[in-house]
Amino acid sequence: MDSDGVAAELIWHFSQNGENLPWVGLGLGNVYSHQLELGSVAYDMYNRWLADFCSTDPERLLGLVYIPSWDIDASIRTLHWARDHGLRCVNFPAPGRPSVKEYNHWDWDPFWSACTDLGFSLSTHSSGGPHFDFFGGPGGMQIVAYEGGSFMSRRAAWILIFGQVFERHPGLNLVITEQVEGWYRPTMQELDSFYLSFTMDSELPRLPSDYLRRNVFLGASFISPWQAQDAVANGYADNVLWGRDYPHVEGVFQATVGPDDEPMTRLALRHVFHALPPDDALKILGRNGVRVFGLDASYLAGVARRIGAPTPEQLAVPPVSLPDNDGNGFMGQAGPRPLEPERIARAEKRKAMLAGG
Repeated sequence: MDSDGVAAELIWHFSQNGENLPWVGLGLGNVYSHQLELGSVAYDMYNRWLADFCSTDPERLLGLVYIPSWDIDASIRTLHWARDHGLRCVNFPAPGRPSVKEYNHWDWDPFWSACTDLGFSLSTHSSGGPHFDFFGGPGGMQIVAYEGGSFMSRRAAWILIFGQVFERHPGLNLVITEQVEGWYRPTMQELDSFYLSFTMDSELPRLPSDYLRRNVFLGASFISPWQAQDAVANGYADNVLWGRDYPHVEGVFQATVGPDDEPMTRLALRHVFHALPPDDALKILGRNGVRVFGLDASYLAGVARRIGAPTPEQLAVPPVSLPDNDGNGFMGQAGPRPLEPERIARAEKRKAMLAGG
């Protein structure tokens, strides 16, 4: 974090290190109906470890507490325990988990109230949607990865909007992280168009896009220049939170360094943000996160100075060249835009490597 200039960072389970949760596997997966008791124990074990780990600097290490979402009362108790132990963020499962009530159900209202009263934000990671078995035929991994990084992991946004949860709980924040790029603006447009065409059984006092702008945020892991510029051009830069996806291999933290021994993350930051207005760059890189997660801005500003985090003046300098990087760090996530030559070249390189054994 210090070498990359990162003052604070969210921590999920699932770091590609083979350390699964006991009995229930990866922290992004489903806990099935026959595992609920074991799942509760596994989550409790992980949460206690997480609180201890983050206690070294809880303003910088933002651990996401895991809730037994199949038991709403127990989930509320977990929030109170977590707040007492320095945690303030919830790993929020995507809708459709086994034995979990849908998020527009009235039974969830005490949980939403607890989140706002205790200062918890909700964070949903890609690949956290309901499980379907696509492995009986070809393309299973591609189908799972595409759905997990797109529609299936974003469903809570419109469920909480149309379910009037954000209307009843205006201080509730939902961050949806590591998705394919370009979903935020079309989702605003689509929800408004749908709502005005099909009001159906209930009406909202404002447009769905108003709730999206106020309550829903885009966690942008290894953001592309296109995504950053689209956010600025279309007025949703206040809703974008930059991330480096440490320690995943596709992120920008790579241990190798770019030209002039500059860490990859800092080089990627200049690549993305040099063309943005400084105020918008600073929002995406930190100010939005401070606001959404209720962080101590003064403390983190001191951390940034101490570790030599990039300044606006440094971010404004475009890179002279970019390294030959096989990850997504300099292209960003996939998204609804023309294929970049670099992405095509990388795919051809991998194809040639596989053909060569």
